Amino acid sequence: MENSATSKLQIGLAFSGGGYRAAGFSLGVLSYLAKVPMEDGSLLEKIKVLSTVSGGTITGARYAIGISRKETMEEIYHALCNFMEHTDLISLGLDRLVSDEGWGTQRIKSLINAFADVYDRHLFQHAVFGALLNDMVGIHLKNISFNATEFANAVQFRFQQSEPILQPGNGEPAKGIIGNYYFSIPDNIAKDIRMGDILASSSCFPGGFEPINFPTDFVLPKSETLYDLQSQAKYPVGLMDGGIVDNQGIEPLLLAEARMKRNRQQNQPENATAGNVLDLLIITDVASPYMEEYVASEQQPNHFFSNQTPKKLLIYNTLLLVLAALSLVYFVLKPGLTGIILSAVVLTVSLLAFIIGKLITGMPAKVHVPPAFLAPLGKLLNLKIVVYQNILMNRLDSVLKMTNSVFLKHVRRLNYQKIYGDDSWKNRRIMNAIYELREGEEKLQSKIANQQIADYLVPSVAVQQTATLAAGMGTTLWFTKEDLVKDHMLNALIACGQFTICWNLLEYVDKISKDPSNTTPAHALLIACREQLLADWEHFKTDPYWLVKVYEQAGKELKEKKTV
Repeated sequence: MENSATSKLQIGLAFSGGGYRAAGFSLGVLSYLAKVPMEDGSLLEKIKVLSTVSGGTITGARYAIGISRKETMEEIYHALCNFMEHTDLISLGLDRLVSDEGWGTQRIKSLINAFADVYDRHLFQHAVFGALLNDMVGIHLKNISFNATEFANAVQFRFQQSEPILQPGNGEPAKGIIGNYYFSIPDNIAKDIRMGDILASSSCFPGGFEPINFPTDFVLPKSETLYDLQSQAKYPVGLMDGGIVDNQGIEPLLLAEARMKRNRQQNQPENATAGNVLDLLIITDVASPYMEEYVASEQQPNHFFSNQTPKKLLIYNTLLLVLAALSLVYFVLKPGLTGIILSAVVLTVSLLAFIIGKLITGMPAKVHVPPAFLAPLGKLLNLKIVVYQNILMNRLDSVLKMTNSVFLKHVRRLNYQKIYGDDSWKNRRIMNAIYELREGEEKLQSKIANQQIADYLVPSVAVQQTATLAAGMGTTLWFTKEDLVKDHMLNALIACGQFTICWNLLEYVDKISKDPSNTTPAHALLIACREQLLADWEHFKTDPYWLVKVYEQAGKELKEKKTV
């Protein structure tokens, strides 16, 4: 092990995006770390850096606010469970959207703003960012970053609190910037930002929401500083889901490491080249590295309509239009109320279809399609409808795969390369992924087959089934009744977070015990936890939900105390 002047263990933790799947899994990680004793506290209190994205921000932000209020882990656990299980986010958000109260000329009515109000009231109880900006708060998290993406420069936008830089350069901020290089938010404005607005910014995923604009969509008290900020031409700026540029929250961990390393160089010049300050990075990730292969649609004509061409349909409609017009004249001259009504209805429908057809065929010219393309476009009228169906389905499927899988997975690889391609993080990194212990997982099966893990690390059938259930949940901001009642999905997600981080820590401790290179005396604290980790893992193999039950019992006791 490397020499170090201190045995103080310092860990960086990141929570990925992924809706309630990420929130539940991340809560499992926190609730397990809180139960591992270390020195005069728990392993959780050794987390010095926290970075969260999207769904991970639900848990990370509520935890940070909770400990700033001196809440226990049990209180935070049950506040989050109650919110995810019993707060109908969709219904409350829509109620807020249709209400006329609380909207102004600048703060527009939008779904993401409505969700921000729900978060503010039901999850954070009106907490503001200033609760975390005060250096005297006295919590174990010394560097915090809740991450969004800004839509002016396509880079990360960080709502962060960090330890002061001891000797900042000329013109350099004393702390990590709130916002980014292009958009820096002063502390006297940031302190009043609602945590609900921060969560809305971090979890504002494309397609589901429109961007939330800073500062016009944020509920902030009026001040000269805010007025000066808004008067700058570059504002307002649109913010969206932090997962667009870094769904794992890795970059803020590395930025915090760089700040901490600078401070160490000032405080301990003798250790200026002693390696990284953070002893361990834990990347908690619910995104899968796998994707379903693109399969082209091969639909065949299976009814009269799909076997027709637009040209034929236009001809049929024109004939129907003429016939309806003649029928209407006939029934007017020879009065027949039923005939007049039927003829009028058919005439109206066919006339609308005729107008729509004309609009569609004339649309290319209106959207400035080059004249050279206009003449050949008429040939498309001879294609069967089923061909159009195939074209549309294949394009839609490929675009969705590109944005939801190809793009995000490529960015995921690039971000992981920052720590797995850097030897300074050797033996100081753990990827804690939701899918690792599920049934049939290729990497797990390969480790077992090649005897890369000890026999006691092989997960039980019960563990694998629970991990499979948790990993299979979609990326949503709600639980269905089936999720809650039949599958007990929230408990499965929490349990999966608990036993997966236990498994990863146990594997990690065994690894650095055999190969201590690039470790410090602080790692001895982790190695000393091995017996506790092993005992817990054996318990998880027998009952994956045993710790969930412990917290449920604690929740009942909390309710009883409140009623006394």
